[in-house]
Amino acid sequence: MLIKMMNLAYRTTSHLILLIPSLILHFMPNKFHKFVFVLFDGFSNMVLASALEPLRAANGLPNGPAINWEICTIDGAPVTSSSGLTITPQASLPDTVTKADIDYLVIVSGYGMRDHTTPKIRARLQNAAHHARNIIGLDTAAWLLGCCHMLSGKTATIHWQELDQFQEQFPDISVRSDRFIKDGRMITSGGASTVMELMLHILAQQFGSAVAFDVSNLFVYDAENQYHLTRGADRLHGAGGDDLRRAVGAMMSRIETPIPLKDIAKQAGCSLRSLDRVFQDNLQISPGKYYQMLRLGRARDLARGTDFSLSTIALKTGFTSSATLSRAFSKTFGTTIRAIRKN
Repeated sequence: MLIKMMNLAYRTTSHLILLIPSLILHFMPNKFHKFVFVLFDGFSNMVLASALEPLRAANGLPNGPAINWEICTIDGAPVTSSSGLTITPQASLPDTVTKADIDYLVIVSGYGMRDHTTPKIRARLQNAAHHARNIIGLDTAAWLLGCCHMLSGKTATIHWQELDQFQEQFPDISVRSDRFIKDGRMITSGGASTVMELMLHILAQQFGSAVAFDVSNLFVYDAENQYHLTRGADRLHGAGGDDLRRAVGAMMSRIETPIPLKDIAKQAGCSLRSLDRVFQDNLQISPGKYYQMLRLGRARDLARGTDFSLSTIALKTGFTSSATLSRAFSKTFGTTIRAIRKN
């Protein structure tokens, strides 16, 4: 990334905002990944932004993934969001489908989803789905997917206000209140607060966890408080939030002289097993890997911002030797410290 520092990273689940390192990207494939967004009247601006902005951010990263997206509607006509914002699409859905195969077909609907189940709409969505590798239903769009029989026999979720009626209307769908659910190529998410999490999950799966971390960093970057724990730590709430906050604080305070994870767990006030579970549940990463990323992120910052020798950087980030640091750095970032400095 262009930012040479530890940044605050955004985490939507349970309203968590965690401190994690800004990571450089691994090797990225050249193939474009295409996202097609299908908007319906009454869609949520927040849902759309939470889905689009992570893609825009990933696309703008140095050596970042090749992603393009297109905004369309069923017939190419403008649509109006729930807050009155009118969006003029780039194309109609049929025109978009004929251009190229779609990696992710993203359906975005709002409270008026019952008005968007006409035979014409269903036919066009079904046809588009045949050209898509994955289909995503955001907010209330699972209702449309259910009407198109795309979720029959599958597990799905929807906006919490519609859960009961959704289950009653579609008894052939296993309905759950999860934040988001992936069942085969069908992905459903229940509302704006979970969409960012879903998109970061997709970025991590498609392009690696480093991409997801770098993207999440961009949304809450605060240059004046880059090394201050309090801004992020004060926002940790929900199940496991206190344990995560204390664990991250302990890790950040011991970058130069790392301590065993059992001591991190002790400072966090939980067992080692509980510590692993809270990291896996909320970050899909082990506490040990997270700790190493913090140290490697600090090493990268020192490489970019100082003239320290490699051995000094290794010493300041808790690695036993410059060779050990170099191996871990190359494995994680796909490049070397010398290359970072040349660039």
